[in-house]
Amino acid sequence: MPIIIAEYIKIIIGYVAVLPLYFQSTWETALYFYEPKLAAVAVAVALLFLFLRVLAGGIVGWAARTGLYGALFYVISSNAEFRVLYPDIVVACLIAAVAVAGLWLPVSIVGGALRLALQRRRIAASSAVFSPSGTARAFEVTRPDADRKQVMVVMMTDIVGYSARMEKDEAAAYALLKEHNVVMRKAITSHRGKEIKTIGDAFMVVFESSLDALRCAIAMQTGLRELNRSRPTHDQLQVRIGIHRGEVIRTEKDVFGEGVNIAARMESVTAPGGISICADIYEDVKGKIEAGFQSIGQPKMKNIANPPEVFRVHMPF
Repeated sequence: MPIIIAEYIKIIIGYVAVLPLYFQSTWETALYFYEPKLAAVAVAVALLFLFLRVLAGGIVGWAARTGLYGALFYVISSNAEFRVLYPDIVVACLIAAVAVAGLWLPVSIVGGALRLALQRRRIAASSAVFSPSGTARAFEVTRPDADRKQVMVVMMTDIVGYSARMEKDEAAAYALLKEHNVVMRKAITSHRGKEIKTIGDAFMVVFESSLDALRCAIAMQTGLRELNRSRPTHDQLQVRIGIHRGEVIRTEKDVFGEGVNIAARMESVTAPGGISICADIYEDVKGKIEAGFQSIGQPKMKNIANPPEVFRVHMPF
């Protein structure tokens, strides 16, 4: 066994010793086969491998390139004219392997560098916002249009004493809530409002127009007044409504921000069955609607550092 191993080692050493001759033979082979058509084919093959190295990544790309290198090795080593030059199959395979390696090495280096540069360019392109002049500036996080801050009119409503009604008679309170919701939604739809959500017995609604918001609130109170005609005084439905215009953040499904908080605080300082509006709303609607207005100053509001001036609305009924 040791003798066999020693023989194999001598054979390997012999092949390694003649490697310079193999390289020289490879060069001579290239010169021997050189002609314009063959050179064009060689360049095309080299560019194909370079293209695959740059664009075909991952296991699939590696497998495709390995298969093509194997096919190239087979084509070279089995070529009839090549075998005439190198009749020894081992020598022929070594020379073919050197030729394939001579293609593989520069393609791997150049293609790898180009692939890395391409990836960095893609990352830079996705991380930069381009100015009109075409120069890149630092990446900026921006909200989608629907999530940006905007000035809106926010209405908050609440049924007075609804929790106590639920404790007393849940079924009756729920039936009353459904009647209330019909009145509220009819007014919202009629005055171009958008219902954002209901929180128990409370509505959050937004408008683009201050006048639409106030007209909607008056329509709500008018509808509830009609609903109360058939109910005894102690069992009538009373709703407070607060309307504020301010900056909010509007998402696809919700509205939040200080503007919403102020509207909620305004609703809480409103008398049962009444409507309160901020000074900005008052400036927008005065002289445009049949209603009276009374300033109650700037009431204290929880967690609101600068509460707005609040006006009570005296409805025309």
